[in-house]
Amino acid sequence: MRPLSIDIRTNIINQLQKSFSTLEIADKAHVHHSTVARLRKTVLPLLKTSKGGRKPILNGRSRRLLVRKITSGEVDTAVQAQKIFEKDQGIIISAKAIRNALKKEGLKAAVKKKKPLLSSHHKKQRLDFAKRYQNWTVEDWKRVVWPDKSKINRLGSDGRKWCWKTPGSQLHTNQVTPTVKYGNGSIMIWGCMTAKGVGYMCRIDSIMNSEIYKDILNDYLFASVDYYRISRDNFIFQQDNDPKHTSKTAMNWLDHNNIELL
Repeated sequence: MRPLSIDIRTNIINQLQKSFSTLEIADKAHVHHSTVARLRKTVLPLLKTSKGGRKPILNGRSRRLLVRKITSGEVDTAVQAQKIFEKDQGIIISAKAIRNALKKEGLKAAVKKKKPLLSSHHKKQRLDFAKRYQNWTVEDWKRVVWPDKSKINRLGSDGRKWCWKTPGSQLHTNQVTPTVKYGNGSIMIWGCMTAKGVGYMCRIDSIMNSEIYKDILNDYLFASVDYYRISRDNFIFQQDNDPKHTSKTAMNWLDHNNIELL
């Protein structure tokens, strides 16, 4: 192999230090690219070299901007981010490249959780509630009686049931939820619980209205607190804002019996 002249050798080293690629330098110096590679390895072994491949469309600043827009909620999807980058930054990029960049930044796609819509008024009420009771002690909370309604199905539940199976395999009995025609029957119940234990349970045979709710409280709420020897003048009753609970009939009964509400 013909040795390199001092001028060519010096020129190649200068080009390497300026971060030109091996192929670019070899083309300009009219030598084989392996000659340039050997010279770089011998003379500049610590020189940082390119990993190859196409230069990424998004630089560090652009990736940080992308993460901010996603995490702040300004954009939700890669397609939305793609359109914003094209419009505001003048960067032409595919939605797939956006997804890859987000994954490299440690983010992953997820299905949005469904939650009740909260208005500003709702949020203020929740904050007020938290502030009102933030200094309550355990003894304060022990005074609360907690009620609720529930439907009990005779066969199975209304929710989804899951199982594991091999794709394309025949169904087995443990992978099937049995159903019957015309429903399988259910009952609606009302119950409550205290710090000392559960209260009495009431079966609701018809559609509950404010009068039925008042009768349940009169018969089963008082029976439950009496069973645990809780003073009727000392417990606090918790109920939500269901129209039956906040009706004039129900509120008048609660007020008449001097029941404090949470």
